[in-house]
Amino acid sequence: MMQRYFYLIIANLLFLSSCGPIIGGAMVAGNGVKDFQVIRGDLNSIRTGSHLAVLGPFATTESSFEICRGEEAAAFTTNFNKTGLFISELAMNNRLSETIPHTSDWRNSSPEEVQKALGLSNPPDLVMSATILYREMVPAPARGIIMKVEYRLDFLDLNRDQETSIEITVQQMFQDAVPASVQAFAQHLIQER
Repeated sequence: MMQRYFYLIIANLLFLSSCGPIIGGAMVAGNGVKDFQVIRGDLNSIRTGSHLAVLGPFATTESSFEICRGEEAAAFTTNFNKTGLFISELAMNNRLSETIPHTSDWRNSSPEEVQKALGLSNPPDLVMSATILYREMVPAPARGIIMKVEYRLDFLDLNRDQETSIEITVQQMFQDAVPASVQAFAQHLIQER
């Protein structure tokens, strides 16, 4: 009799443990870039290979939150460099500052003025700030954390004093959200050429 219950318990545990990977797999099947829009300016004005200063930390809204202040600014900088899209440098002097930097702070400034003020290695052609518009995180059993996030990236071409803003929405595993956003941005820049 005890042996019968033992086998029944083992069978139930095996059945229940197989549900996690199946449910998690179904959840991640919907991952990817959900939306990409140019909401202001012209994507053609953003030249690949330019020197880019990424201003951090990013701003948030009521529908979003920061995971670690400044982490996403650093991740965008790293991924822009990895893809070869830009020669990027992070400009974040104080990640705990109450004031959030914006590209509009640098309108009518020369690349040399921005380099000196931010302590950059090179004078930037472009300055980028960002806002995390929306973020939602959901655990996917046996897979990790799925994050749906929407970024607004604001670029300022310092030489032309021209602004371009894009919005990217991705649903991806937590660690892949920024790389997927940068990849989508790179693909749209290439398609526009």
